[in-house]
Amino acid sequence: MKLFDRRLAGRRAVVPIAAMFAAALLAACTSSSGNGSSASGSSVAAAGDNGVINWADYQDQPNWDPVVVGATSATQLLSTIYEPLFTLEPNGTVGPALAESYAYNKAGNAVTITLKSGLKFQDGSPVNAAAVVFNVNRIKTQTNSALKALWQDVASATALDDTHVLLKLKSVDYQIPYILANRSSLLASEQAAENPNKLNTELPVGAGPFKVVSYTPGSEITLEKYDGYWDAKDVHVQTVHIFLSVDPATLLQGLQTGQYNFAPNLPAQDVKGAEAAGLNVSTSSAHGWGVEFLNLNTNQAPFNNPHVVKAVEYAINRQQLVSQLTFGLGTAAYQEVPAVSPLYNPALNSSVFPYDPAAAKQQLKEAGIAPGSLTINLDFQGSLSAPAELVQQQLQAVGINLNLVSQQVNQFYAGFYANAQDKKTDSFTLYGWVGRDSKLATLDDQFSSTGIINLSAPTTSAGYTAARDKVRETPLNSPDYESVLQAAELEAVEGGSNIFLYSTPSLYATAKGWSAFPAIDGSFRWNGLTVGEGS
Repeated sequence: MKLFDRRLAGRRAVVPIAAMFAAALLAACTSSSGNGSSASGSSVAAAGDNGVINWADYQDQPNWDPVVVGATSATQLLSTIYEPLFTLEPNGTVGPALAESYAYNKAGNAVTITLKSGLKFQDGSPVNAAAVVFNVNRIKTQTNSALKALWQDVASATALDDTHVLLKLKSVDYQIPYILANRSSLLASEQAAENPNKLNTELPVGAGPFKVVSYTPGSEITLEKYDGYWDAKDVHVQTVHIFLSVDPATLLQGLQTGQYNFAPNLPAQDVKGAEAAGLNVSTSSAHGWGVEFLNLNTNQAPFNNPHVVKAVEYAINRQQLVSQLTFGLGTAAYQEVPAVSPLYNPALNSSVFPYDPAAAKQQLKEAGIAPGSLTINLDFQGSLSAPAELVQQQLQAVGINLNLVSQQVNQFYAGFYANAQDKKTDSFTLYGWVGRDSKLATLDDQFSSTGIINLSAPTTSAGYTAARDKVRETPLNSPDYESVLQAAELEAVEGGSNIFLYSTPSLYATAKGWSAFPAIDGSFRWNGLTVGEGS
């Protein structure tokens, strides 16, 4: 049971919204830390050349194993090399990729996947049922798997023949197709994955649209079109150069001069400059989004006192965060998803979580805490220093002192992603994420007893547990599906311990002459894309 329930009196009814199925990307982080080096000196193909992508990314992607990377924003990079079983269509439905169909049994507790026949990984090994079973087992058992929680409701995977895989589920669960799509089902070659360290750092091998030609860790990876891809006829790009660890300060200039023709993580301050240069710039949350939030561990002092939790909630001025940090592109967030998600519940708003410094001070008084006597450490990754400093100011204004503890990625994850069953070690963190493709996984990662982003795990609310079961039992095509999701969202947020701050769209820029990516939240699909005249 939850130690406390922060829901307020006067609950509002669930309000259905239009079904816009925008999938969301474990854990994952909306901000990445590069090493500050630029890609100057690398061999750059002339931007705008027929069928050539020159991709600037300020991430230093240290790991290329999709099981380890998980369902995060980094899978945008991995989607060039690896392919999922299914993909998501712009309308949110599940479409074919390496697999052509799936079917539930009558009881709803087993799914049979039918694969396309004759496909091969980029190393020539077969994409067959045995390969799928290998990948599922690796997800569920590999020590450093970041996808275990997403696949927790799958009991076993069995190859029935070369093209059919049977997934037995622990109970009725109609949400599994979303786990089989996009970021949480990218398949790696078994031959390559037999040595996971080699797969991570030397030669990633999948069945996606492009294969690796050369790789210099931390600097550059070059890919060429893979002719054995299931939809190769619709891939018009011939070569992809991905330049890693690009200095964000030089990114706009590189786009303006033609050094790069694609930037999937465009800094918000560069949007106007990119538009002025005639580049195509996407600022729509339909293509992706990020939400920043505070994690409170209610298993540890001082947050095992609900008055302290309420004090922090009342102290947060979301509008100040939006106005000072998002360059006019953000909105205040009161839940873990923006309005484009079918999970979004309009009942969660500023009236439920108001900014009220006087109420914050009163909560501290009721907790028996004198003004200025409480000091808390706030752990965060260095890339989130600006919001951390504003949160520090806002809490200090109500009498709570914060020590800001900036950490490197691996150091931060050690306490943040600790085994939920053993209770996590951090007490207060600032983090950002880009969601999950599965709506249920979006909820679970934030609020369930095994949630990788639930800092209070294994603590969860009984209300959410019951609502979660209702979601699992509701077919995706049910007319009640959206209202069931929103009911679960209400239970999760009001009974949870995360405080959401603001949401921003994922920004990307492409050169003139590019066709548009389909609006699939959190994912780039390369099928049909053209990057210049005659591509």
